[in-house]
Amino acid sequence: MPVDYKRFLVYLWCFTLSTIWVLIPATYPNEGIDTYYIKYDIKSSKNKVVGDNLLMVPSKNDFRAEKFSRISVSGVISAAPGESNESTQQRVKENALKNILVHNGLKSVKTKDYDTVISYEGVIMAPLTLIKNTYVEEQNEYIYEVRVDFCPIAFPDRWETLNMRHKIKEMVYDFFQLFK
Repeated sequence: MPVDYKRFLVYLWCFTLSTIWVLIPATYPNEGIDTYYIKYDIKSSKNKVVGDNLLMVPSKNDFRAEKFSRISVSGVISAAPGESNESTQQRVKENALKNILVHNGLKSVKTKDYDTVISYEGVIMAPLTLIKNTYVEEQNEYIYEVRVDFCPIAFPDRWETLNMRHKIKEMVYDFFQLFK
């Protein structure tokens, strides 16, 4: 092979690697936990809501999340007598997460006999920012606005493709870690 072709191939190889490095952003070097998988279940029996559950667990490398978008949600919660400010903020954030999931999350329904569980799933990036939290004394309630980066879980037929893309990103990231 002539020298000109070898030089061209080396340049092409370097260009391809640098392009992959730029176009496939690796999100792995973050030290803390910044993404969380959240799931909100509403259980009903004989057409009456009997309970709900909000689950939030760390999800460092969840491949089922595709594209995050910044979402703002507003709402109102009633004030409990003698409740601390920290407890109120916790209830506001929990209620905001429930609203975000119900309106934007992946919805699934499971039914057995007369029991039905409706689940909403998604992934958020911390922090959950409380923009506005105002107490209205006449109505004894808090009006809030919360902003967060959110991504619904991808539909199950996309999981195989997303898992392959995740593995490729991981391999490219590991490759470039060799040169650090």
